[in-house]
Formats: sequence, C-alpha cells, structure tokens
Amino acid sequence: MEPDFAMVGSLPLPKGLLKLIETGRCPRTHEEELHQNIRPLVSKERVRSFAPDQDRICLVRPPFSTVAERIAAQEGEFWSRFGAVEQISPDSLIFIGDFGLGSDSPILLDYRKDRLNRAVIRLKWNYGEGPRNQWLLCSESFDAFSDVLGLEHGI
Repeated sequence: MEPDFAMVGSLPLPKGLLKLIETGRCPRTHEEELHQNIRPLVSKERVRSFAPDQDRICLVRPPFSTVAERIAAQEGEFWSRFGAVEQISPDSLIFIGDFGLGSDSPILLDYRKDRLNRAVIRLKWNYGEGPRNQWLLCSESFDAFSDVLGLEHGI
C-alpha cells in the first residue's frame, strides 16, 4: 500500500523517493530532518558534483508541498524577492530540500516537462551584478539525482 503522502495534489512522487523514505534514507520526522544539519546524509564531495558552491544537502520530510503552496502559506515574500518565480511554474514544482540552514537555496522536483520522469532543479544565487538568481538543472530525473547523492546505497 502506497503511503498517504505519495501524491502532492495531482503530482505523484517518484517511486525512488518513496522507497528512500520507507527505508529511512530520507527524513521521516522533524528530528531526522534537523539532524542533517549536524550529520549530513551526503558527503560534501557528492553535493559539490552538482552544486560546486554548496557543501551539504538537507532533504525535507513528508508531507511535501508545491512551490505554489509555499508561496500561499508564509513564504510569499522570499519567493517574490529571491525565488526567480518568472523562470518556473510554482504549481508544477515540489519542494524536496535545500542546502542547509541559511542557504535559502531550494531543491525542487520539476514536473513541467515530464510528470513521470521528474527533473531536479536548484536555485543558484547571484550575489554580484548581472542576472538575478536562476534555476539550474541538477539532474534529468529523481533516480539519477539519488544516484549522484548515493542515497540508494548509503553514504
């Protein structure tokens, strides 16, 4: 039987993500989620293989939410000021993590191109002059993302 959180609205979560939650490789509780800031699930080297400017990744626990839901809740100011919303479709993106406390760099499942083979994207901050923050592709699928991080087999 699929967990209650297998869907976020009409968006199905990847089976690989559900398996990682079920096996405890992704956080299931608030305590497990916070513990990633002390003891990361993923090595710095693996994180830097797709995000050279970061050194940790923190996945969120279910239930997951779309970016649109987060905007409607209490995060509207962050998304309007820093979230490069003009580059994305908030109803088609699920928030699955970030790069730790203070990073303000969300990691999202992207359903815009393919609802069955979700890409993973991340927000890259631009601290200098020039273009605003931008969304970068981390991986063409969640399974490939999980492989890069080594989540399936442990770290």
